Amino acid sequence: MTQNNTLKEKDIALDLLASSKGTIATLAKVLTETTNPQLRDTLKSELNNCINSHYRLSDMAINKGWYNAYENPEQQLQQELQQGLSGANTMTQ
Repeated sequence: MTQNNTLKEKDIALDLLASSKGTIATLAKVLTETTNPQLRDTLKSELNNCINSHYRLSDMAINKGWYNAYENPEQQLQQELQQGLSGANTMTQ
């Protein structure tokens, strides 16, 4: 029984997308709670940078077929379940 513990580009990209979403949400929350004008400007700039990076990363993932943003939610869920089951099967082999 051998396990393949190497991360694939797809896994890394999807992890980065998930992390990026969290960072964007956190920056937006902090921005709404900040009263210092200079800090607000810095946070706005960083938020815009993060959004642009997220767009580029998601665009790459969509173009490579790793992220199906245009499918309906039921199809996305079914695909995720299938990928999760196949991933679980390869981990146990």
